[in-house]
Parts: sequence; structure tokens; C-alpha cells
Amino acid sequence: MSHAHAAALALSLSLAGLAALSSAVACKGSPEPSASAASPGSVGGSATPAPATDPNARRVDITASEKGYSPSSIPAKKGESLTLRFTRTTESECLSAVEFPDLKIKRDLPVNKPVDIPIRAEKTGDIKFQCGMAMLFGKIVVE
Repeated sequence: MSHAHAAALALSLSLAGLAALSSAVACKGSPEPSASAASPGSVGGSATPAPATDPNARRVDITASEKGYSPSSIPAKKGESLTLRFTRTTESECLSAVEFPDLKIKRDLPVNKPVDIPIRAEKTGDIKFQCGMAMLFGKIVVE
């Protein structure tokens, strides 16, 4: 390998490392709480998507900003239907989507355009959601 090729390879590797670091910094915020910090009864939350036209659903407005999700913890009652209205207010690509891993729900969040996600809380426990990079977290606490 010539010196020029080695230098080009080193530069490519350096740029890839900077891109990964840049993504991590752009997605700073509250990390997921450790399992040891979980409250009793926080295991096994379950939900299903609520009907989109449920007239009794309680709407919860959630802002996705450079600080993460606000509110990041949403109380709910077992059996309650919710409509979570996410509004992304930052250009950060980290928050360009929201995911509910246990429910297999993923929605894109365009900047400054509300996105409604209907949820029905069926069992007590936590229903977790996260950014597309799994660096920022929130939850619905079902009691």
C-alpha cells in the first residue's frame, strides 16, 4: 500500500469516527435509567394501539427537543386510552423518529409537525419509548 493510500484510509477512518461521535453528541440527553433504579412494579407494562378514533382517549402533548422528551414520564390508568401527540422542535436527527420497542411501533417525527400515536394501556407497568438511536427515553407509567 502506498503512502498516499494509507493516508487516505486513515483520513476515512478518522472521519467515520467523528461522524459517530457527532451523532452521539447531537443526541445527548437523559440516558435510560438502569435496571437497579427501576421502581417496583415497573416490569411487564403492556399496551396495544388504541383505535385512532377513540373519542374517550386522553391526549398527552410531548415535546421532543434537544433536552429529550418532555414530559418523559406519563401516568396512566390500566385500561385507559391515550393519544400521545409528539412534536419535534429540534433539527437533531436523533429525534427524527420515536419508537415503542415492545409494541413494535415506529413513527417519523418531522420538525414542528404534531404526530399522534394512539395507545391503550392494558396492564400495569411501564411502556417505554425512545428516539431512533435509542439514546433518549420516556415511558408511560400504567397503574
